Amino acid sequence: MTGRTEAAVPVYEAVTSGRYALLFPGAGAQLPAMARRLCRTFEEAADVLERADKATGLDLARLCREGTPAELAAPEVSHPAIVATGLAAAAALRRHLGARWTPPALVGGHSLGHFAALVEAGCLDFDDALRLVARRARLMGEQARLRPALMASVGGVPPGRVAAWCAACPPEHGVAVPACFNGPEQTVVSGDTAAVRWVGARAEEEPASRVRELTAGVASHSPLMEPVQRELRPGLAAVALAPPTVPVLLNSTGQATRDTGALRTDLLEQLTVPVRWNDALRTVVAAGLTVVLDTGPGQVLARAAALHPELRPVALNFMRPLEKAVPLP
Repeated sequence: MTGRTEAAVPVYEAVTSGRYALLFPGAGAQLPAMARRLCRTFEEAADVLERADKATGLDLARLCREGTPAELAAPEVSHPAIVATGLAAAAALRRHLGARWTPPALVGGHSLGHFAALVEAGCLDFDDALRLVARRARLMGEQARLRPALMASVGGVPPGRVAAWCAACPPEHGVAVPACFNGPEQTVVSGDTAAVRWVGARAEEEPASRVRELTAGVASHSPLMEPVQRELRPGLAAVALAPPTVPVLLNSTGQATRDTGALRTDLLEQLTVPVRWNDALRTVVAAGLTVVLDTGPGQVLARAAALHPELRPVALNFMRPLEKAVPLP
């Protein structure tokens, strides 16, 4: 790595020389038919979903191809589906490039996507990851039913303002905290439904603000997840982690590491602390990379990367076939 940004590196050249970051999205990224095109073109993508079926006991092969918004809404379904679809996109990319494929310089996963990133880096076993994600989602869903929760994206406002509104929320509305720092003026708020809506109302008073409630269905990265964190701690402590083959971006700091202890801690601590994704993208820039590949359905991470003018985001699983997203010469 050069420590500087390389100007205008073509996508094919970057991907076949290992000068790119491979990124996996988090909760709320699900879309109907989100893996249909991948599976239709690449049997390797379909194989990933079949394997995820066996690991979780869910019908992910069908849900990721044909699932309706209602079927995909619950975290117990959407979370494993998002992880499996991201890994299916990575498998399709390897098949598409064949012998020309080269591992990325960095991998990273936004929140839930950290599990997929660890699998891609050879750090966490695929079956272990899907089982952990499924259990994590069940616990999160149970907690959300006990205590109604919400996440909302606030754009066009500096994160400090959003944090101040969260701190000023009247106690009778519950808890609201900054959950994800996704860009210079892109912050996700998480917490009790009434509290998050109170913060959203303050934001909507700002002329340039954009407020959008998210479909995550849970209050990730907030104190509401402390019961889930306690339940998951023994299982995450026991799961085997191997040294990753490439550095992995941490959610809690935005830095990249190969340290398995830090990566294990991030899996647990990210439940209650904010995701510093804007810092993670700065780490990508500082590594001298320009091309970032978003494996998720839609282009959630590609849009976040586009806020950094040094970066060239490519959505592998959106409107265009993968062959057009990463064209061969």
